[in-house]
Order: sequence, then C-alpha cells, then structure tokens
Amino acid sequence: MHEPVAAGMRDIIRYVRNVKTEDPQTSQAKLLLMLYQTNAVVTDLPMAIIACMGKKIPSKLRLTQIVMATSQWTLLQALTYKDDIISSWERFLAFIKGANFTEAVEEITDGEIESLETAMKQNSSCGGDLKSLTNRVWMTVNEYREDTPGITDDEIRLKISESNLVLYDVATVTNNCMQHLTKESNEETAYKTRETLRKSIGVIINDLIKSGKSDNGTSLDEKATAYKWVVTGFSTISASMIDPTDISTLLSEYIQTVCGPTQFMGEIDDGTQDATLGLNALQRAFQGSSSSWKRVGDGAVIINFTSTDTKNVWVNIMSGGNKIDEVYVAAGGTARWMSNITVLGGKTLYLDRWRPGLFGLPGTGGGSLVLWVPIASKGGHLELQVKINVS
Repeated sequence: MHEPVAAGMRDIIRYVRNVKTEDPQTSQAKLLLMLYQTNAVVTDLPMAIIACMGKKIPSKLRLTQIVMATSQWTLLQALTYKDDIISSWERFLAFIKGANFTEAVEEITDGEIESLETAMKQNSSCGGDLKSLTNRVWMTVNEYREDTPGITDDEIRLKISESNLVLYDVATVTNNCMQHLTKESNEETAYKTRETLRKSIGVIINDLIKSGKSDNGTSLDEKATAYKWVVTGFSTISASMIDPTDISTLLSEYIQTVCGPTQFMGEIDDGTQDATLGLNALQRAFQGSSSSWKRVGDGAVIINFTSTDTKNVWVNIMSGGNKIDEVYVAAGGTARWMSNITVLGGKTLYLDRWRPGLFGLPGTGGGSLVLWVPIASKGGHLELQVKINVS
C-alpha cells in the first residue's frame, strides 16, 4: 500500500517545483491554495491515505477530519522538504511514520523496500499519471451515479466521452508517457505501447461504468475491488523497474482484447497509418484502402471509392452498427460519399460490399472495411481512399 503514497508525493513535489520555476516568489500560503485545487490533492492523495490505512475506498470519497488532517500535514511536508522526502528509503520511512501510517510501515517487505529505492532514482511519472487518471475516472463515474440515481450506463458513457477527462486527459497522459516508453524500447514499439495504454484505459472506463456484471465477472458492489486492482497495477509501474511495455501483460487478467480504438480514446493525433484509427480490411474486397485523419479541420468525412472490380457493386455504410446509407459504384468506376464528424464521431464506421453472385443474385461475400471515427473538439477531417477489388 506504500506505492500510492510514494507516487502521490512525487506528483505533489513535481507540481510545487513547476510552480516555483515559473514564479520563485510564490508564497507557501498561495502554494497550498493552488495545491488544494489539483487532482493530486483532491482525489489521489485522499485515496492513497485511505488505502494506506487499510480501509476500503468508498464509492463516494468523503474527506473526513482524519484524511483532511493527514492531507494538510503531507502538503506541508512536501513544501518544507521537497525532493528530500523521496531521496532515500530512510527519509521516506520517516515521512510515512510521521503521517501515522504505522500499520502500513510494519507490513512493508524487503522486496518492496528495494523496489521503492529503485523508483526513487527514476524521473518518470508515466505510471503515476496513469494511476491518477484512473482515480479521476472512478470518482467521476460515481459522481454521475450519485447526482442522478436513475442514470443509465449509456448516458454515463455519453457524458464521459464528451468530458475533458476523455477528450484531453487520456491523450495528454499517454502522450506524456512517450519519452519514457521510447527510452525503454524504440519509437515504433513506443507508439504501439501507447495504443495499448489507450485501449486499456478505454476498457477500464467501460468496465467501471457498467452496472450489474462486468467483463471480468465482478458485480457492482465489487467495483471498488476492481478499481483497486487496476490502480495497484499502475502504481507498480510507477514505483518499480517494470518496463511499461509490459502493461498489457500486467492487465491481461482484467481487460479483454480490443481490435481498435474505443470511444474513450479522446483526441487522436494526426495520421495516415492504418493504426491511427484502427483501419482494418477483412478479406480481399477492400484491400489496399487507406485513411487520412487530421484532428483540426472542417469536420468533414469523405470517402472516395475507386473500383477495379469487373461488376457493379453497392457498398453498405454502417455507423455504430446501424446502416445509414448505401453507395453505388460502377465496375471500373469511381464514387464519393460525404458526411461529417458530428454524425459519425465516437462510433465505428463499417463498409460492406454487395455484388452480383451466382445467377446474378446479390451477396456480401468478399470482405469488409472497419475503422473508428473519433470525436474532435476542433472539427477534425477524415478522408478514406477505398479500393474495391475483384474477389
């Protein structure tokens, strides 16, 4: 239980350092006021304190007198001693004893001490940021349920998908991990790992939203256990030498395989690679198709069809599982279909080819094309070059 406290102190110390760098004259009183408005103090620190006390994290975190008093003491220590607190195991031990985490101190093993000593020598905050993000998701979902008791899972998904938490924070946190990920492997692997992180977060968000039974068999009453398990995983990454590229292995007990981006991926960077939007051509009909995505744009979605097929075809266009249109493409011809991000954003886009088969009867054999259309706060612009092949 010591990892969340260490990660929380690292975040607070980093915040104080950044403020002091921008304005060295910032008073301690002003710093405290600023700190009390940060996620690290409002959400992460109280959760870490409750966990370190060995108590169950409530669905609605109430800042009791004990937790608030410990938070205030912790902040004052961070302002007074700064990096010295996590400069060695001995100093950190003195800190957690001073915070009255006596039970947690007695349970720390030699292996955990060694892990902490290693973590104190690192500068990466990737795991800590991921843990903080999960904390905020947990709190946000529960706030929605308590503010509106009859709210449905779908209504929560919509609110979450349109929140800053998803539109900005998921992308920002995972982007900030890139430097550390690149250092641990190479740029190509780092991008793949970032994609895995985003998918993992998406699945975790979805599981915390669901009422009744979750994907991994937990009931709503056990969401706290599921949340605690995931946060422990992120804390381990934050406070150990675990290669972040092992995140998918670490969470394999919790998440299911995801084939492409999810509705909780937030803002997606510009790109023309298939992986940008999870573009996937199944079988031969649409092989060779490509996409181009820009986060800032006019909000248009344009699909250009080019046929090398020997027969006239119809292409069904489905969004979020529902058929919304169909396009006729003549043999060897071209066609264009247009829509916008407002209509298609936050859902899968699926193309299915219909062409004459045996005895001239239409059929859907040959393949399909699927991708994710993201939500874009600055318009976005998506173009698809869809090839229709003989098959």
